[in-house]
Amino acid sequence: MKYEKCGKCIKTIGWVGLVTNTVLTFLKAFVGLVSGSHALLADSLYSFKDVVSSLLVIVGGKVSEQSLDKEHPYGHGKIEFVLSLFVSVIFLIVTGFLLVYAVSMLFGDSTHQAPHLIALWTAILCAVVNVVMYAYSKCAATQSNSPLIKTLSQHHHADAISSSAVAVGIVGAHYLEMPWVDTLVAVVETLHLLYLGSHVFKDSVMGLMDRQIDMPKRKILQNLILGVEGVREIKHMRTRHIGQNISAEITVGVDENATVSEATAIANKVKETIIHTVSRIGAIQVKAEAHEKNTNAAQDSDDAASLIEAPEGGLA
Repeated sequence: MKYEKCGKCIKTIGWVGLVTNTVLTFLKAFVGLVSGSHALLADSLYSFKDVVSSLLVIVGGKVSEQSLDKEHPYGHGKIEFVLSLFVSVIFLIVTGFLLVYAVSMLFGDSTHQAPHLIALWTAILCAVVNVVMYAYSKCAATQSNSPLIKTLSQHHHADAISSSAVAVGIVGAHYLEMPWVDTLVAVVETLHLLYLGSHVFKDSVMGLMDRQIDMPKRKILQNLILGVEGVREIKHMRTRHIGQNISAEITVGVDENATVSEATAIANKVKETIIHTVSRIGAIQVKAEAHEKNTNAAQDSDDAASLIEAPEGGLA
């Protein structure tokens, strides 16, 4: 981690998000009902979604930090992908109902009325709070590499955009004499929520399906491994995400005349180099096998690149 205090932020981000989003949910819902703003009422669901996300960050963090055991030799990190998947499914269902409601209000027979200006000031306040929470949670997500905290960060970003759009819609409804703009913003918000939910759903599924780490990380591993003295080639490399951490299984080629102890020492050196250089390395296995005589240096490099450039995926 970049700073010592990052660990404290990562442990408290769930509780901070829970309190903040609970307050914002009730504030938006109450003001939305009182002021007659459909957009602000829809915006309250953004914050309610974040309340659930914050709870899952707290629970998921506790479970994923449990030590390895006989039944879970790779740890408990995948619980974070399971919980992220759960959040995204609930998110998509709620948003679907909200979209139907917003569209019916927009094209229904009811007369559109501009909401009270108290909704405008509430939307501006909520936008500022969410910008601060986005910066905070994004930093925690970057330092922890947690898919749950990353999801929470994305939600705060969406909330900031949503509250800003609500403010613009209310201004349009009042000062441009277009009261239907508030309801239109509610429709746009739900469409954005559907997009965000599908993105989180996709990331969660890919994580559960043992997605590889992204290309920059794979290139770093390639260079580190081939840079260790005694390594002639990368025979095999398989990586995957397990929650916040990266799991790797690597087989390197060493001189065929090397003794068993020398080959083992090279494999251990590769492992130590990776652990001390790449952040968030979890379970890692490195084996050494004899390097084939007829494989030249250029072929080694090409083979390694082909192994590392297997199906692409992004970091969680």
